[in-house]
Amino acid sequence: MAFEAHERSHHLELHFAAPEAANAFSLAHARELGKLMKAYAKWPHPVVTRAPNARVFCAGGNLRDYGRLKGKAPGLKVNAEITAALDAFGKWPVPKLALVEGDVLGGGMEWLARFDFRWSTPAAAFAFWQRRIGLAPGWGGGRPWAAILGEPALRALLMEARLLSSHEALRLGLVDRILPTWRAEEAIAAWAAKLDGLADWSVAREAAVFRKLWMGDKHLAALKRWT
Repeated sequence: MAFEAHERSHHLELHFAAPEAANAFSLAHARELGKLMKAYAKWPHPVVTRAPNARVFCAGGNLRDYGRLKGKAPGLKVNAEITAALDAFGKWPVPKLALVEGDVLGGGMEWLARFDFRWSTPAAAFAFWQRRIGLAPGWGGGRPWAAILGEPALRALLMEARLLSSHEALRLGLVDRILPTWRAEEAIAAWAAKLDGLADWSVAREAAVFRKLWMGDKHLAALKRWT
């Protein structure tokens, strides 16, 4: 199993590890991620994904797996299923944070686009490497990145296909924050605790979340100061 789930006080932490493939992402991993989302469908807190102690957070698609496929159609089918799994991950109705402690390359950037928050350690690097192997984004990552960066900026990054430092990634808007690894645990715990009660908030659920919180413990404590 490439994914391990660890339940914390205020968040669920997913660890991704596929060392035999330099943390390349495969169809098997997409299916595994889908099963995890089903198992935690009612999880009420944020979800944090990490690849701790790995030089690479995600290296994109597993080229060895693709090389075994015969003809064009099977590969396109695999990519469609991975895209569907990543889209489902993006729609998972909890705040999703990626803590990037290693490089993110190619299709890994498309997975990264599905997170609501993206933090990086200083040594991590980022690259839209698809062009280097004669491809464009194939896992549906172009759409969310275009919404974040703007289509002209994304097109430039796709054409350049160069390696970006964490600080350049922060300047461009690929990540929201840079922090050292030794501060990660404390920072994640504090961030998740602040979201307590709002983890399932979305525009579509605004009224429902408000009704749930109205006259809750924190709200009542605030009202007592005025009664």
